[in-house]
Amino acid sequence: MTKPTMLDYINETKAILLDMLNKRNETYNEFADVYTANVGKYKNIYLIGSGTSFNSCITAQPFLEKILNKHVVIINSYNFAHYEELVTSNDLVIAITQEGESTNTIAALNRANNLNCDNFVITEDRDNSCSKVAQHKIVLACGLEHIGPKTKGYSASILTFYLIALEAAKTAKVITAEAYSNYISRIERVVDNLDNIIEETKSWFDLNKEDLEKCDHGYILGYGINKGTIIEGALKSLETVREYFQPFELEEFLHGPIASMHDNTYTIIIAPRTYGYERARKLYESLDSQNAHSYLVSGRQETNADHVLNGSFISDEDFNPLEYCIPLQLFAYLLYTSQGKDLEVRNYPDTKEALTTKAKDVQ
Repeated sequence: MTKPTMLDYINETKAILLDMLNKRNETYNEFADVYTANVGKYKNIYLIGSGTSFNSCITAQPFLEKILNKHVVIINSYNFAHYEELVTSNDLVIAITQEGESTNTIAALNRANNLNCDNFVITEDRDNSCSKVAQHKIVLACGLEHIGPKTKGYSASILTFYLIALEAAKTAKVITAEAYSNYISRIERVVDNLDNIIEETKSWFDLNKEDLEKCDHGYILGYGINKGTIIEGALKSLETVREYFQPFELEEFLHGPIASMHDNTYTIIIAPRTYGYERARKLYESLDSQNAHSYLVSGRQETNADHVLNGSFISDEDFNPLEYCIPLQLFAYLLYTSQGKDLEVRNYPDTKEALTTKAKDVQ
């Protein structure tokens, strides 16, 4: 049996997300009920994870704050377990771990229990270690992903956060039924369009393959609610291409990092048509006039330049991370395969034994 690839999992994303939407009431009702019963108690909501799971927390934070009207703290599992000083029993802790065996997330959940914090873990539908530690479980309904660099799991993680917030807000009557239905319709519209984004990205990469396949380092830039998108996008290339890729919020890139650019430096700018777009477009145009390896990922543009991915993005003001993560996932996959990299060959394999990160191996 052929082992699934990153591309196979990316292609599964739309169907998985639509199924999650269809089953949202039954999947997330326990969270909605617990949240509603304690909505007056909760002062802060902590989102906790490591790696790709942590990046999904970064992406989801703005929407949770907007919908639930609570302060949402994002912190990685290790720091929550050992360094966070301000958490109290009046805070809600939501940990996320796709496979459920992260030793740091287990430690974070144990600390949440010791502090008497209500806590949930978002994880796969299996009897994993984190499920045994957390008070409550929310199923990450993406199915298994038998490859290190996660793609469909990241998309499913973001959507899970969106949906638990909406279900809780509806049950607690924080938003109206009409507003809830509108949000769901907008998510459905974005998800329905994902296959178009996949095909457009592949065409864009093929058009620029002669240049892109030479890429050995670069910057991934973005703004607004796509902070997590660019961090996750850089991580995907770090995991697969195994060269140096650095994410920066666009404005932060202008405050120093831009000085490190050279003639062979690549940049990919994620630019939905939300606040920040005009400056992103101007940065792309400026870089493109000085550097041969500058690229822009955005909605329909005034230009037909080959380096611009003129995708049919919906660019929804709340949910566009679901679509803008796709080009960066595909970029990583198409680049590492075009360069002949082998993900089965592990760099520095002895480190895994010296510093364990999983409670047990996942089959």
